Amino acid sequence: MKSIPFFIDGVHGGFMKVEGIIRYENDGLYLEYQTKDALVEAYQSSIKTVHLPLEAISYAEFKTGWFRTRLFIYADSGKTLEAIPGKELTMRMFSFKKKHRVHAANLVSKLNLELSEFKLKKLDEAES
Repeated sequence: MKSIPFFIDGVHGGFMKVEGIIRYENDGLYLEYQTKDALVEAYQSSIKTVHLPLEAISYAEFKTGWFRTRLFIYADSGKTLEAIPGKELTMRMFSFKKKHRVHAANLVSKLNLELSEFKLKKLDEAES
């Protein structure tokens, strides 16, 4: 699936921002991102890669606004999302520019479909 650029604002009290790409593959979400200072952009971290397997994701929520599109990823454990910068323990918010809205919607649709199938498969295994 196509990689979609995202950003996370307000990291470290608004002094840092995160820019990266996100893509869905068969076994979960893959993120590559870099942290930059938000003021003069003089500092850049090395590029980090994070894999979020399907079993670690509780659900995904998609919201659109006038200028931004947002994806909310929820997990049952704070340990799952600790590698991704954010404010909340079990939720991360990824923002997309308006021009990437359609691709982000497709990614979330595919992710939610795969999450549903994964959870149904686990229920079937539990009943057997």
